[in-house]
Amino acid sequence: MRKITVFLFLLGSLTVFSSCSLLSLTKGLDEMMALEVGGISLSAVENGSYRGSFTFERWSNMLEVTVQGHAITAISIIKDVRFAKAEVSNAIFEKVLDQQSLGVDAVSGSTVTSKAYLKSIELALQP
Repeated sequence: MRKITVFLFLLGSLTVFSSCSLLSLTKGLDEMMALEVGGISLSAVENGSYRGSFTFERWSNMLEVTVQGHAITAISIIKDVRFAKAEVSNAIFEKVLDQQSLGVDAVSGSTVTSKAYLKSIELALQP
């Protein structure tokens, strides 16, 4: 009888822990999926380096965006999104650099993280 009680306690604890973890990971997901990233007018941005940051729930980052001759020439991470993979940041930054626009497709499987990076770039380059 004691073994069954211990088993049920451990099973219940695991269930509660799993539920809390799942809620933590999905908190704010709908809001981030609906996040609008605006456009930027590079013709209005002077040469220099600009910092932009975005924070919402577990998505938080700070980037430095370098502009030369009204073109984005570099994007570097100052503070990264927790759990972010370098492949995601590299892919989204490469798309922005190639297209010189924030209107790029998100990285497949990392839509919300991609939006967080794009929002930081937008905020860095706002007048």
